[in-house]
Amino acid sequence: MIFGCGPVFGAAAKTTGRVQTMVEAMNDIQAGASNDGLERCTPTAVGVSSPAVEALLDALDAAGIEMHSLMIARHGKVAVEGWWQPYEPERTHMLHSVTKAFTSTAVGIAVGEGLVDLDALVSTYFPERIEKFGSGNLSRMRVRHLLSQTSGHDRGVSGSVWRSIPTSWVDEFLKIPVPHEPGERFQYSSATSFMLSAIISRVTGMPMANYLRDRLFKPAGMTSLLWDAGPEGINPGGNGASATTSDILKLGLLYLNDGMWDGRRLLPAGWAAQASAPTGSNPYGLHWWVLPGKPGYFAFGAFGQYIFVFPELDAVIATTAAVPGSISRPDVGLPPIIWQHLDSLFGVPGGAAVDDHLRARQSGLTVSLLPNQVDEPVDAASLVGTFAVDANVDGVSSVSLEIDQDHCILTLMVHGEFHVIEAGVAGRYNKGTTSMPGFGLHHGYEPELLHVVATSGWVAPNVFRVACQYVETAFRDNFDFELSSGKVTLIRRVNVNGAFTEKPKLMLVREMT
Repeated sequence: MIFGCGPVFGAAAKTTGRVQTMVEAMNDIQAGASNDGLERCTPTAVGVSSPAVEALLDALDAAGIEMHSLMIARHGKVAVEGWWQPYEPERTHMLHSVTKAFTSTAVGIAVGEGLVDLDALVSTYFPERIEKFGSGNLSRMRVRHLLSQTSGHDRGVSGSVWRSIPTSWVDEFLKIPVPHEPGERFQYSSATSFMLSAIISRVTGMPMANYLRDRLFKPAGMTSLLWDAGPEGINPGGNGASATTSDILKLGLLYLNDGMWDGRRLLPAGWAAQASAPTGSNPYGLHWWVLPGKPGYFAFGAFGQYIFVFPELDAVIATTAAVPGSISRPDVGLPPIIWQHLDSLFGVPGGAAVDDHLRARQSGLTVSLLPNQVDEPVDAASLVGTFAVDANVDGVSSVSLEIDQDHCILTLMVHGEFHVIEAGVAGRYNKGTTSMPGFGLHHGYEPELLHVVATSGWVAPNVFRVACQYVETAFRDNFDFELSSGKVTLIRRVNVNGAFTEKPKLMLVREMT
């Protein structure tokens, strides 16, 4: 937990080949707090209760919520911020569907510039495909229906479904049946978000991320935002963006202040109110969630990325996390705990003593990569070496482990290419990068290179684990090597995913040298 009375400056630690103890890593996090231009203050200065923040942290721990970051701002100042080591303030984090709030923002700006009409038919933006829109419900779909998730579809499309398709996603959208009259039925779908992005690209002649650069990112000092591009150079719209926690907090502050930033209007007046108003009885505004009976409104990304905006409290809370089961339910995991503690968070401030106590707690904010460690068994050496693997769906042909007093090097050969993770041992962490494929465990994402913090150790008398936290995502892989009756097997599991979380067991056979 990091807070003070002014901007915090520092340089992030190098990320390649550096082995650290937990204490060293925490010191780096404190030194690397983001120079993001936001004003800091103590919790008490803006009426945030430090004891209530600690109670919130206790509740998150008790619920088994794997937190990665938490920022709380009130009256325009950051009062509380924390990163669970090995996450760091200057690292981007994959946002998943929090991306949709940026898409809403782009549409709002385009509406203000007269480039987009919410009541225009979607088909008017794609005249070359007008015949594919036909004369049914699809032909009557308007931009407003895309924004409010009332497109007439009866099934949603996850971003993971289209991510590997190399051809036009506009054409993929046009293939989806539209059995309902647009405007009558709520159906959450990343496909509608993509079409909004495609419309922005059409009317501006550039990807949506480029359109927002001078209109949002630069003026608000959002320096971290990265956004994937799909076929035809169109940003996905519903996902694919990454940013630091402070930059998503800024988006919440922008909406809290009706689109104003440092005296400059970035969003049309009233857009924030329009976007955060429920559409009929639906729990949704214009790409923001508005749940009946719940305070404020929020943007939600799979596994625990949130921007909570509470206008009545003049407050914004931003989080990143890894919460199983939250991919299609925005109201499970984190939100109930936040809502339960909301009144006390902004209740009676505690003063300097309890603010100091909260500050001291920062050293305990960690993600536990190896929660249980046991002594090394006598036959541990039988894991070291190179092993052949029987034919499998992922194309893994060999697995090798090298272990010394400082490092554990895990190598998989996949379709003739080597993929390496270098981990620390004995409670130490190694920061580096890896090309290790996700094999479907990472919600369909397969970047060429991932930043990883890894460690290794014995978690049971016969199980050696290489634990890999991909620190710009919610994902953590556990590679578990099991010794049993002289045989070695490997099981790979992930902490969160939109589908399966475990790969089939691989039987390893030592190669002759």
